[in-house]
Amino acid sequence: METPPINLDIFAILIFLGVIQGLFLSVFFLNKKIRKKLSNLYLGLIMLTLSLVILEIFFVYTGYMYQVLRIDNFSESITFLIGPLIYCYIYSTIKKKSPRLVWVHLLPMIVWSFYCIWYFVQPLELKQISYLIHNFPERGLTFPDVPYTADPLNIRPQILTIILFHFVSYLIISILFIQKSLKTLGMSFFSSKDKKISWLRNFIFLMFAILISGAIVDIVCETDMGTFLIGTITSIVIYATSFNVIRSSDFFKENVVDPFQPKKKYKKSALQQKEKEQILKKLKHCMETEKEFKNNLISLPAVSKKITIPVHHISQVINEKLNMTFFEMIAKYRIEEAKSILTNPSNDHQTIEEIADYVGYNSKSAFNRSFKKIEGVTPSEYKKTNR
Repeated sequence: METPPINLDIFAILIFLGVIQGLFLSVFFLNKKIRKKLSNLYLGLIMLTLSLVILEIFFVYTGYMYQVLRIDNFSESITFLIGPLIYCYIYSTIKKKSPRLVWVHLLPMIVWSFYCIWYFVQPLELKQISYLIHNFPERGLTFPDVPYTADPLNIRPQILTIILFHFVSYLIISILFIQKSLKTLGMSFFSSKDKKISWLRNFIFLMFAILISGAIVDIVCETDMGTFLIGTITSIVIYATSFNVIRSSDFFKENVVDPFQPKKKYKKSALQQKEKEQILKKLKHCMETEKEFKNNLISLPAVSKKITIPVHHISQVINEKLNMTFFEMIAKYRIEEAKSILTNPSNDHQTIEEIADYVGYNSKSAFNRSFKKIEGVTPSEYKKTNR
């Protein structure tokens, strides 16, 4: 049987470099010290999974796979990990913890891994014929009669469609989770003020680029050679992630905080100490007397307009005088207000949902999370122990 020619072009080189870069990133993020941050652990696993997927694409596109057919389709099962890992990465970045029942998300990968055993135990000769049929249909080869089939349910021809459906489902879930989380903070999905939000949004868009390339291959391409488009786009995504890591690194920043120098975050500010005290007094009156924090649409610009103080001056005073961010301050006022309600027996008729709405939260779950983060217990637990 004639061996297929080796194909090394610009796309093959681009994909191969993407594999190397992806493996480098996975080693970086899975480093013992760095992976302690859960989001880094999941991002490292994403990079590792993408690298293995496009490594197989590289073997197929160049023709090297024909020489190592024993490992053909070695990455097919782990493609079912990409969507769940993206969701876990988004979740852990926002919540600082893993989602519940993570193992449930692994079931599609496990099921398909067992199904692939039918393919892996085939004789090498059958794999050679299968490879040539799927990548060189012009040769006119056909499958010989065999005592068993590598695809008893006849679903392998639709596997790319199944993978794409699985992938897009998790991307949609991730987007909805980001939107829900931002809504509790009064922020927009398309906000560019926060670097973390901007990166998560851009990361989702990059994943959609991979999804679109897969859909094009699924619809247009008749052979596995078309997967080079997926490999190319995935490599670009890996390069983009590398660029974000470099851009976010303190090593490349001139304005990073120097532990040997006094903190100068607002060194260009013209605010005098007396002015800061006056701004803080106005801010406290707005919160403690007018209870503006109860407004569930509260934002820094809205408070700025109300007390006629520039946004950056308010932010500076909150950071320097209260050692908090704006939303941390709002949460603190809301939780203090809730505590006074929870410990008053005359308010027993009020439900947790009603109290949450009264102090400015849009949902009971957001109220519970914020309360537990500050007090270490849920509102119900606090109520029981502080009567």
